[in-house]
Parts: sequence; structure tokens; C-alpha cells
Amino acid sequence: MAGTLDEYKRLFREATVADQMKLFKLHIAIYLVVNIIWLALNATGSIKIDPMWAIYYSPVGWGLLVIVHYWFFVRGAENLCRIREEIVEAKIK
Repeated sequence: MAGTLDEYKRLFREATVADQMKLFKLHIAIYLVVNIIWLALNATGSIKIDPMWAIYYSPVGWGLLVIVHYWFFVRGAENLCRIREEIVEAKIK
């Protein structure tokens, strides 16, 4: 029984990491589309932002959040699973 439980945990962790990677790729795609449109509108003069360097707040700020998303939820997905497992196992005992 212990062998099957360990196998289940491993497979669950792999599935969680794969799901988080899919969500991260979606986040990157939305980030790129929105910020390309944002910068294109600013470049064509459709939107006027003063001071001029303020147009980079969105790409830089959101870019930092994309990095945080990767760091904690893609790179750390397996650790998050282990923490959840420990919490559930502590409640069972």
C-alpha cells in the first residue's frame, strides 16, 4: 500500500507542476499581447503619457510579477504540494 501511495503523490506532484506551467505560459501570452498593444498605442500617439518614461511602468511592473509567478508557482510547485501533503497528513493523525 505504501508503494502505491508514494507513486500517487509523485504523479500528483508531476501533474501539479504541469498545470502550473500551463498557467504560466498563459500568463506570459497575456502579458505579451497586452504590453505589445500598450506600447504600440503609445508609439503611435493614440495615448499620451507624461512623462514619456512612465509608459514602461506596466511592462516592468507586470514583468516583475511574471517572475514572481514563475519563482513561487512553477519552480516551487512541488514544494507547495509537499506542504499541502504535510498539512493533510497532520490532520489525519
